[in-house]
Amino acid sequence: MATATLFPIVGIKGQVQQRGVERRREIVDAAIELFGVNGYAGTGVAAIAKKAGVTPSAVIHHFGSKENLLKAVLDEFDARAAARVSSKDLVTALLEDAEHTVAHKGLATLHTVLQAEHLARDDEITRRFRERNRLLRRHFAEVLSDAGAVELIAFLEGALTVWLLDPETTDLKAMYARYLSSLQSGDTGPTPAPSG
Repeated sequence: MATATLFPIVGIKGQVQQRGVERRREIVDAAIELFGVNGYAGTGVAAIAKKAGVTPSAVIHHFGSKENLLKAVLDEFDARAAARVSSKDLVTALLEDAEHTVAHKGLATLHTVLQAEHLARDDEITRRFRERNRLLRRHFAEVLSDAGAVELIAFLEGALTVWLLDPETTDLKAMYARYLSSLQSGDTGPTPAPSG
C-alpha cells in the first residue's frame, strides 16, 4: 500500500519543484529587463516582483536577497552568451552575437549599465566583470595576439555603447563586420611611428 501512494507524492513534489524553477526563471527574466532599463541601483525588489507577477517576499524566498538575484541574472547572461559562441569560429560567433544583441537590447543595456555601475567599486560583481573580461581575452588570444584580443574587447565594448546611444542610426552588425574584416586583413591596431 505504501508503494502505491509513493508515486503520487513524488509526482506532486516534482510538479512543485518544476513550478519553483519556472518561477525563478520568471523572476530572473523580469530582473534582466528592469536592471537593463533602470540599472541595479535604480530597481527595487517590489518592481521586479510586480513585473514577474509575484510578491516581493516570493523574490526573497527564491533568491535570499537582491544581490543574490543579481548574481543569478549575471549567471543567466553569461550562460546565454556562452551558448551563442560555442563551437563557432570567432567571426561567425561575433556576427551572430551582434544579431542577438540587436534583437535583445535589454540584455545589452543590462551588461553596459551593470558594468558601469560597478567600475568604481571593488566588490564581487566588479571582480566578476573583471574575470569575465580576462576570460574573453584568453579566448580571443587563442586566435589573435594578446594585444589583438585586448583591442577586440575594446572595440566590442565601444561599439555596444555607440549602438545603445543611437540604435536608430547605427548598424551594429555592419560595424562588427567592417571591424572584423579589417582585423582579418591586418588593417587594425596602432600605426607605428614614422622612423627616421
